[in-house]
Amino acid sequence: MKIAIVLMKYNPFGGYERQAALLAEAFADRGDNVTVFANEWLGNSRAGIKFQKVPMFKGMSWLKVLSFALFSKHCLNREENNFDIIIAFDRTLVMDIYRAGNACHKEWINFRKQHESILSLISIAINPLHIVINAIEKFIFSQIQKTTGKIIVLSEISALQIRQHYSVEENRFIVVPPAVDLTRFDKSKLPVYRKEQRNKLGIEKNTLLLLHVGSGFKIKGLNSTIASLSILINKGLRAELLIAGKNGSAVKKYLKLCQKMGLENNVHFLGGVKDIERFYAVADIFVMPSLFETFGIATIEALSFGLPVIIGRGAGVSSIVEQEKIGKVLNVPADPVELADLIEETATNENGLKSAGKIDQEIEKRIGVSLKYDHSEIIKKYLTVIDQVAQRKTF
Repeated sequence: MKIAIVLMKYNPFGGYERQAALLAEAFADRGDNVTVFANEWLGNSRAGIKFQKVPMFKGMSWLKVLSFALFSKHCLNREENNFDIIIAFDRTLVMDIYRAGNACHKEWINFRKQHESILSLISIAINPLHIVINAIEKFIFSQIQKTTGKIIVLSEISALQIRQHYSVEENRFIVVPPAVDLTRFDKSKLPVYRKEQRNKLGIEKNTLLLLHVGSGFKIKGLNSTIASLSILINKGLRAELLIAGKNGSAVKKYLKLCQKMGLENNVHFLGGVKDIERFYAVADIFVMPSLFETFGIATIEALSFGLPVIIGRGAGVSSIVEQEKIGKVLNVPADPVELADLIEETATNENGLKSAGKIDQEIEKRIGVSLKYDHSEIIKKYLTVIDQVAQRKTF
């Protein structure tokens, strides 16, 4: 097949761009001809994948988004570019499949209206970026509905959010979670990592260690996690919290919050972490009461290490956790008292499983669920979906 993949920046190393790169490589591996339409190309070129530069105005964010949508359409519509299928990872004006990685911008705006200050709301109201994105998304969803196109969403929650704002039939959506490269974790050293990191951080053996992974502390409900830790400590539980992730100047705000609660010795801000497996290995419970998150890859990573997880219903992965019965899901914004109770309950359950000799079975179950989202399995699903859409397009 002759395939086009559209996104602003082709980057095989991280984020949603990594998802596009994995897909492009899978197509090339099976002999398809792939053209990536992007403004920037990072990484090495390879046989079967070629790059076509899409012009884009830099500077103002709204102009960047609008110009990419218009110029990418122009590039795709050139007579010589007759593609069997066009897959859009970013907002453009012509596609057969649109991967709605951020679900729906209107839903994101609604979320911000509920959780941000008046000054932020004024900024949203006067910023043309939101008008541009909403207009392009309205066009995309309308075009998909008129044609044989499909919308790939990361979770069932994302499909629901889009349908709340746009008239798109339910059968237009296909749930394909993000591909998680679990092979990058060297798990042979887990016992070493656990002892090493606990000693390095000065954490005693019988201390309950909670783990937060991800930037955007406010959206990921870190306030609630810190408050719940305070409740647990006041109840006499020995507990500490590791926070892996960057959040710029906001880190100072959370440091002050910890100091105010007397938690400066119980909370460890690690910043951006490359060897995150060391901290999955050292933790006892993964806690992420996200208010708004289209999926939540860190949850799958935590499960791959056999960790019990407690997450917020605002994360798309919450439906998987509930369906597979592999963790706790709570409503958001998370009530710190409820979260503290869930943490304590989870710790008690883990100890009970260990005492009964059933902990290995539970860990295997968690790891088994995570493997369903390994990049090799997800890419297979992508290929099946795209082949089906391409076949329908020919009739």
